[in-house]
Amino acid sequence: MFSPYQETLIVDMVRENNAIKLSEIQQKIIEDHIDFEGINSVSLSTVDRVLKRNRLRMKQLYRVPFDRNSDRVKEQRFQYVQVGIYPDSRHIQSSDLL
Repeated sequence: MFSPYQETLIVDMVRENNAIKLSEIQQKIIEDHIDFEGINSVSLSTVDRVLKRNRLRMKQLYRVPFDRNSDRVKEQRFQYVQVGIYPDSRHIQSSDLL
């Protein structure tokens, strides 16, 4: 269905934005009337096959919260563990143990 040049364009879409979804690639192909002239529809499985043929795998994006390892979150984890181990230790700070 796609020429080698068009397959390269699809692969480049993923390399430029590794968080792109198959449906977004599909939409870009349909909207691009210059490089993908005459292609009015393309299935997600076709896009996926093109990527697999070019040794690219689409994984689900997993976003990690920005403050995951902030000092505040580390202190909260520490307090949670201390309460489980020592029920009276709610007033202990992690800096007191260092």
